[in-house]
Amino acid sequence: MAWEFAGRTIATDDEGYLKERSDWSPELRDFMAAQMGLTLTPEHLTIIAMVQRYYDEYETTPPIRGLIKLLLQEGHEELADSIKLAVLFPEGAAKSAAKLAGLPKPVKCI
Repeated sequence: MAWEFAGRTIATDDEGYLKERSDWSPELRDFMAAQMGLTLTPEHLTIIAMVQRYYDEYETTPPIRGLIKLLLQEGHEELADSIKLAVLFPEGAAKSAAKLAGLPKPVKCI
């Protein structure tokens, strides 16, 4: 599978996760979000940035509990709730945030 974006072909796996993190850009993120039916808000962007930072540090995407813990540690109590995350990312916060962050599919996601 691939995305056609800005005159380029962006390689993805069968579920739309980027094969090359170097292809990621904020513009591509926004394009992918629109394809997923999401209009990104500052809350979405905060979560996506947290997932990217976690990946940079641990070389894996955070599980949902890890993401909630990180959000709490970083002072984002209003986002550190599984229901709030489900509202923001109806297809699953861990999966969707990882996809929009340009990261591989989380290991424990089906």
